[in-house]
Amino acid sequence: MAISAGMARLQAEAGLREGAVPASLPDALTVTPTYEISPNAFLLRLPTGLAFHYRRGVGTTYARPAGMADGEVSLFFDGSVYGAIAWLNGLVPLHASAISYAGNVYAFTGVSGEGKSTLVAALAQRGLTVCSDDVLVLDLSDPGQVIAVPGHKRLKLWADALTLTGRQSDDAVRPGIDKFYIADQIEFDAQPLPIRRLYMLESIVNADPGIAPITGAERFTALRSAYYRPQFCGAIADQADYFATAARLSAAIAISRFNRSRETADFAAGISMIEADIRGATG
Repeated sequence: MAISAGMARLQAEAGLREGAVPASLPDALTVTPTYEISPNAFLLRLPTGLAFHYRRGVGTTYARPAGMADGEVSLFFDGSVYGAIAWLNGLVPLHASAISYAGNVYAFTGVSGEGKSTLVAALAQRGLTVCSDDVLVLDLSDPGQVIAVPGHKRLKLWADALTLTGRQSDDAVRPGIDKFYIADQIEFDAQPLPIRRLYMLESIVNADPGIAPITGAERFTALRSAYYRPQFCGAIADQADYFATAARLSAAIAISRFNRSRETADFAAGISMIEADIRGATG
């Protein structure tokens, strides 16, 4: 598939350079202790002294304290700033990791720590291709389908997930935390592809493991819960547009609940279950 309109727009807006960052946004719609957002700009100021200023059509400028590593700059740019850029340019970022298979994207969302990246890392070992880690941007510019834009080409795992998946660690994501970039070579998909299914990850102890479709009004709620930084969208979009976007996505994407055991002994069985569901979806 050729590059999508939304992917081209995102790439054009994702420039990053070091420089002066303003103290505030003059036209801010929302002001909090850490971020401000306006119809055309985003400002992020962190307690560490790291700060970012994005303006549509210009790109992002960042300032950091002396001694801060490039990796910490990338971590926040690839997360909150990237999500804000997507929302401000009419795209929809999901808090999701995703793989591609047979020309479609299958995404996994859930609360932080539910194992999105771990699942993707394990599926990559079984021949599926990684599309994104943690943030998946959706392009709605094609009225006939929803396109998933390929994400940043680095995968991050907590130390216990590295052991679980047999992956090797590279640099720490941030100083002082037990999360690392993966050193192994992993194939990432560089093409925008239609998103076929979104799996809501759960690990409910007293429920049987399994995959079940989410239907009815619950689809709408599930989809909105998957938004990445929904407060950014809420600040810049009116309520009608917000609900119209969620309605279109919930109608276009199949949504399933995937409940699995988090016990180490059951890990391989859970991966086999989701792999079979994805491969079977193309039949």
